[in-house]
Amino acid sequence: MQQFKSLQRLLIFYTLTLLAMLAVYYGTMFYEMRQHNEQHSIQSFYNLQHEITQLSNPTNLAIKKILQKPFLKDMSYQLIFMMPSGQTYIHRRTRPDEREFTGITFPNVITSLPSASNHHSAYELNNRNLVGTIELESGHKVYLILRHEALDINWMSYRYWLPLMTAILLFAMALLYTLKRRANWEQLLIYTDELSRHAKDGYIAPPFIEKKTTDEFLRLGHALSRISYQLHNNHRRITTLKHRLERLVDHAPLPMLMIMRHGQISFFNHRFEQVFDTTFHSDSNYQLTDFFFAKDESTQALLQKLADLRVTRTLLVYGLHNKKAYQLHITPWFGEHGQVHGFTVLLNNIHELVEQTAHLEQQNRQLQRQLDEFEALKSTMGHNLRLPLEAMIDTLEPINPDNLSAKQHQIVTTLTQTSHSMLTMLNDMLDIGEIEVRTSRLSIEAVDIYKLGQQVSQSMVESLRQQGLELLYFFAPDSPRCIDTDYRRLRQILRNLLDNAIKFTNSGYVSLTIDAVTNADIADIKSTSIGEVDKEHISNNSHDTNHGNLDKSNTTIHPSHDWIRFSIKDSGTGIDIAKQHQLLTYFNESNSQNSVHIKNHPINYAHKNSAIKGLGLNDVNSFAKLLGGFIEMKSTLNKGSTFKLYLPCRRPAYQPIYHFNPQLTYIHLIAVIKQPLRAKHLRDLCAYLSIPATISTSIDRVALEQINNKLAQDAQKLAPILLLDYEYYEDITLALSHQINIDDKNIDAENKLEKSEDKARIDIDKQQALNSLLSNTALPKILVSMKAERRIPAMLLDQCDGFLNKPLDVALSLSELLRLTLPVRQTLLPQITSQENKQQSSSPLGADNAAHETLAPLILVVEDSPTNQKIACKILEKIGYRSIVAEDGQQALNKLQAQRQEIALILMDCRMPVMDGLQATQAIRAQGDDIPIVALTANNSEEDKIACLQVGMDEFLAKPINKQKLKTVLQTLIKNQ
Repeated sequence: MQQFKSLQRLLIFYTLTLLAMLAVYYGTMFYEMRQHNEQHSIQSFYNLQHEITQLSNPTNLAIKKILQKPFLKDMSYQLIFMMPSGQTYIHRRTRPDEREFTGITFPNVITSLPSASNHHSAYELNNRNLVGTIELESGHKVYLILRHEALDINWMSYRYWLPLMTAILLFAMALLYTLKRRANWEQLLIYTDELSRHAKDGYIAPPFIEKKTTDEFLRLGHALSRISYQLHNNHRRITTLKHRLERLVDHAPLPMLMIMRHGQISFFNHRFEQVFDTTFHSDSNYQLTDFFFAKDESTQALLQKLADLRVTRTLLVYGLHNKKAYQLHITPWFGEHGQVHGFTVLLNNIHELVEQTAHLEQQNRQLQRQLDEFEALKSTMGHNLRLPLEAMIDTLEPINPDNLSAKQHQIVTTLTQTSHSMLTMLNDMLDIGEIEVRTSRLSIEAVDIYKLGQQVSQSMVESLRQQGLELLYFFAPDSPRCIDTDYRRLRQILRNLLDNAIKFTNSGYVSLTIDAVTNADIADIKSTSIGEVDKEHISNNSHDTNHGNLDKSNTTIHPSHDWIRFSIKDSGTGIDIAKQHQLLTYFNESNSQNSVHIKNHPINYAHKNSAIKGLGLNDVNSFAKLLGGFIEMKSTLNKGSTFKLYLPCRRPAYQPIYHFNPQLTYIHLIAVIKQPLRAKHLRDLCAYLSIPATISTSIDRVALEQINNKLAQDAQKLAPILLLDYEYYEDITLALSHQINIDDKNIDAENKLEKSEDKARIDIDKQQALNSLLSNTALPKILVSMKAERRIPAMLLDQCDGFLNKPLDVALSLSELLRLTLPVRQTLLPQITSQENKQQSSSPLGADNAAHETLAPLILVVEDSPTNQKIACKILEKIGYRSIVAEDGQQALNKLQAQRQEIALILMDCRMPVMDGLQATQAIRAQGDDIPIVALTANNSEEDKIACLQVGMDEFLAKPINKQKLKTVLQTLIKNQ
């Protein structure tokens, strides 16, 4: 019974309950018997009092007669009768089983006050006796002691033995029931032991199923059997997976490790033991730095402190003993609450590849030196060959053909044509073009700086994702889209500055912002720039826009936009003051040594060649000066750096970048953005496009209440939509799953706890507010992230209606806003739209426009190249058509939606960013629009033509555009429309 403590306790409790009930029963019975005896004594006293008071003159003989009465027959008493004369008589009687009265006792009982009766009496009770006094008016007194009757217990009576026997019977029944339950539990425990000892391939019923037992034991037995079967299957599967994993890991051809969160190696496979000649012992404290080292400080610091690593990294390390190079691929693994539990490490021996790369780099340096020598030789050859050709042309130019015979005229013409052909061939061969090799190496042309910024940003996206950084790109709406500069040099400068920002940024963001500034802003620039900014040079650049070899007659400067600023900002480690001064001094010295002048264009060719290999900051500054600009640097230690490239705004071309759509004014954009700089850019864009917006970098209960109030106010006017930054959502979620660390060691433990609780309450408040927004089914939601869509939790994606990657493509973002709010806008604005259409159709201006459209149909030119746009619009103007331009398929859809009644035909380029011509045509045909669409493509193949016709295009034209073919196609399609 010792192992069945519960049954033992139950039996003890039952026994104590029976004993308590018996005690209560017998106690109550004995108490009632005692009360009965006391009442009998009191009744006897009153009877005696009655008998005595009936006597007018009591005598001792009369008292004796009274004592013979039946009510005193079985009682023990002592009665003292005192006459008025003082004569006293004592009468005693004792039951045989009681002791005799000893001595004479006069009870000290206070009689009652005089009353109308002729006597006074009183009595007192105790556990054994009744003591009383009776006084008559005649002076007679009686002192009485009555003993209570003894308890008469007849154990043969059922009143005494029946409860006891019943209790014993109940105890026996409880004992039998307990023993039976004990037997059932023993069977169940034995069955459980058998389940754990013997593996079962199938379900087996409990062995006591046919015996007479209770239902709960049967059900418990069945449940244990099922659980045992399931556990056995799970154990067998886990064992199989464990053996399989052990075989895969132990016999893997690559060294593999498991590392705990604090950096201790918990496991490595046999291949690692073979490569590094180390046997794994569980009691040894191995660290990653015991086997590897890194040549750069940042990687070495990461190897020594892995606890801060939260993303997968691939590092180049070297073995401490064999000095070989390894590619170390380290991946953190997380717990269910998002905390880092450890890391898995995979090693790949790339020593031969590193050596080959170093050898190839050495060969590249040798080839580069040869190329430099060849460039110098080519320059010399070009100069030496060009001079005699120019002399020949100059000699032939003054000859008057009128003074020559026909044969001589033919010879001079042949010589002139041949010399010009040789000069053209020489220029093409030496890559000179229209710029003289003796004066410049720049290729100045119209550059689309908006697309250039997009291309450079997109090229950096993958490296930023690998490092867990965000990329911000913003082009100011009022900036010129095209300026005259050197495309290749500008692209190299921006790439190098972005590479430098990414290299020194461990967390946060890197941004590229392009805007326009004036001469007044340039004058405020202080000595924080990398190179010395010559005020005279700045002033000259604001007016001298030909860059030494451009036609001044074709140069125009926007009155408010004199310079273009490219700002590259990061949240990295920054540069301390001493290094900034050292860097400025070095750059200024290098600039004076390199002598890069803008006016006369003497070029140090080492800079040109270094641009091919990758620019340094010194080369960036030199190229900036070569392009007529300069660089400004601002940096704060541990807060980040900002490099700003300023270029003169030569021959700016202002083309719309963010196209206004009237439907955007009916959208209420609610945005929760992590980075304040991105939030500022989004506010500027919304202000420019007249989009009502509520943009914040954090959301809490107060902000949520304000948003809900705003949504309620604008419910009948605006269509709301939520733009959520996934990085903000991730930060809030992770903040709740980690314990808050307080770095200030001077704060006591109580203050630490209070701060942790306050921070936790704030995070919970933010999480609840964010969850409330996400749970609003009436609010369309767009999720934006630097991560790929496949790396976003499926549960969060299911709550959102759209997904966009950073950096945000403005055209695609606006298209998503219009698409997701279309059902609400159609519900809210039917009357407004119909009234606008009525006003347009009824106005005289509308009639004039309709007449004008009849005379000059409007053609939508969808083309991403500015040059091709100009050519197409010029050709359409000459053959009598009006034209509007869209830069990609998405803009074409927006413009077609806004001006469908005017547009008669679409000229669609096939290859464009954002949305190409084939996708745009499919979207137009999917809407049921049969507007004529003519394909324009440089690939004049049969496959391209079939692809264009299959998506729903009506005609196919190849570039360059033939004016007569275009005119014929337009006349046919517009006439048949």
